[in-house]
Amino acid sequence: MKNLLVFLLFNVLCLSVQGAALEFAFQLGEKQQPRLDELLPDVARQMAFNKHSRKLITKGMGDAVVEWDIQSRQKREIGNIHAKRWFSYSTGTNQLLVRKADDNITVLSVASGDETRLTHGQYEDGRLSTDGTLAVLSKGDSEVEVWQLAKQSPETVNTNGFAQKLKTLQTNFPVRNGLTLSNDGQFIAAAEGSYRDGEGHRTVIEIWNTTDADPIQVHDTGEILGIWNLLFSPDATMVAVDTQKNAQSGIRIWEVGTGRQRLAKSGFEAYWTRALAFSPTSDYLASGDEAGNLRVWDISEGESVIWETYSTGIQALAFSPNGEYLAVALWDATIQILHWRKKQ
Repeated sequence: MKNLLVFLLFNVLCLSVQGAALEFAFQLGEKQQPRLDELLPDVARQMAFNKHSRKLITKGMGDAVVEWDIQSRQKREIGNIHAKRWFSYSTGTNQLLVRKADDNITVLSVASGDETRLTHGQYEDGRLSTDGTLAVLSKGDSEVEVWQLAKQSPETVNTNGFAQKLKTLQTNFPVRNGLTLSNDGQFIAAAEGSYRDGEGHRTVIEIWNTTDADPIQVHDTGEILGIWNLLFSPDATMVAVDTQKNAQSGIRIWEVGTGRQRLAKSGFEAYWTRALAFSPTSDYLASGDEAGNLRVWDISEGESVIWETYSTGIQALAFSPNGEYLAVALWDATIQILHWRKKQ
């Protein structure tokens, strides 16, 4: 009996299958009762670890953008910004790209709270490159703007000659399903979609090299692509997106260079897969859905090697750059920090 209890306890604390393992480390935030009509303000919509994996920056469903200290487990609010539409985090410069309540598109220093206005307008989405020198923005119509930013240090912001718009890319459909930029600033991907009576939903993924005017790849699968997630792998060799068809969700991964499909999974019971995150080495993809299913996919094998189900939905995921942690944001407003270990 004692051995059985030890075995059961180990399986609760450690998920380990076929070369990868997750172990519960600690929890951030206080558990709240999830609401059925809308997500709680403290539920993390987006998350990113800083370069040294010691801080976790989160954007809540409400107004707050906060920074968690991983060691002390204390949090602080970043800046005095409210009613943002989205944010993108640059690990190299420790900066956020945000849309404020006044529709100013702003680059915010996480360390100092200083702000620099990039442009103004009702942009739907945007991303920063890791070195903070390139930004892409979409307005919800069939355009993607590419901006060159002046080189900034992580602690200072210079407003003189800060940015200039390099080009505007034309897209097939409105860019309403997602926009992303590879860490090195080489590739742009847009998840585009439209709906018309008699035609239904039409969606595609377009991928550009930032130096070109025309896309190098267009992916059209007959599914809705990228309502919640569109992201490049850390090494910029793959792009991943969530999918949905007939009220069931899924995920897809394509190679950027060849267009070859690396992973195609559909028919999940959850309506949406709300969270995706590549491992730092680009060989695993974590997914989280509205039914609380956390799955880690071995991309080379095309199968999930870890599958755990939480009692409430998963809204966001983030791997730490050092490969030590996977953060899981739940609908009960907690963030579960798991030890991630890739077995050799």
